[in-house]
Amino acid sequence: MNNQERREEILKQMAQIDSMAKGSLNTEYRETKKKGGEKVQLGPYYKYQRWENGRNVTRRVSAEEAEQLKKAVDGYHRFLELADEFVAISVEMTEEAGRA
Repeated sequence: MNNQERREEILKQMAQIDSMAKGSLNTEYRETKKKGGEKVQLGPYYKYQRWENGRNVTRRVSAEEAEQLKKAVDGYHRFLELADEFVAISVEMTEEAGRA
């Protein structure tokens, strides 16, 4: 596949990304002790974090919302990867055109 074809493929892949969310989604578990000293693990709990206006914003989300947010966060990161590749190929094509 030549560079122009790859650029077109990248744009198609970008267009297929349905949702995006900046930030991260973390899964947490808590450990507690019952009477008698037995340890019990509670969770999972889901925490969504992102930077907004220079501040770290965090909120707890339900398991259902976490599933949707995970897809959106993954979509955002995939878009960034594709954008980096698109830029690299475009720069390479520009440099090759300058040598011709």
